[in-house]
Amino acid sequence: MATRDDVDMTDVAAKAPEAHDEADLLQTTYSDAFAFSDGERLALQLYDQLKELELQQSLLQAQQSGMFYTSDGREAMEAKAEYEIRNRITHNVLVMDPVLKAVHGGEQARFTEKRLLPLMTENNTVAMMHGAQTAKLASITRALSEAEQSNIVANRKNRELARTMLALAEEMKAQSAQDIEDAQLRSQVEAVEKQLKESRRRVKTLRGVLSGMIVGSGINWAADEGLTELVMDDEEDG
Repeated sequence: MATRDDVDMTDVAAKAPEAHDEADLLQTTYSDAFAFSDGERLALQLYDQLKELELQQSLLQAQQSGMFYTSDGREAMEAKAEYEIRNRITHNVLVMDPVLKAVHGGEQARFTEKRLLPLMTENNTVAMMHGAQTAKLASITRALSEAEQSNIVANRKNRELARTMLALAEEMKAQSAQDIEDAQLRSQVEAVEKQLKESRRRVKTLRGVLSGMIVGSGINWAADEGLTELVMDDEEDG
């Protein structure tokens, strides 16, 4: 027969499968129900103070024995490792003992131990979500690495294509109309080249006439940038 001190885990277990997102998974009946009593809070504070005093005592003993001034620091490292191992063992005993009693104690478990069951369920849920997020992060990291590699390959191909295009452009510059095998196309290219030469000749003649008129007019063409450019360009062409 259930008592008022018993903790019902049915609703906690049933709620997780119905969750549609991570926020729902984190919201359970006991999300904010657990609270330390005054005695429990005091015990935790005293435990933290005890560990702090033990750490300070170890540091003072190490300083007094001259461990910090040894050449290799081996003794200091051994003392630190021993201190950390002792604390880890103590912490595991203090944590695991009530957890095991809460899980396997059944009706014999005390109410304070049964209070841990909802927290253990939430801890497992958070651990599951953390594992899923870690796997997702690893997948994204792999995808990013593959994308970066593909980008490097694409950039290399782009550089190769750019070099190929430059080489083809240089080859096109070196070709003349006589290199074109198609007679009709060669005739059209020759006609365009002839028109271009004739146009350049007319422009050169016109610029020469204008330059002569400017110089012969007696105006101070050197003071005007546009006139100077026209006259000097004509002289260079000549």
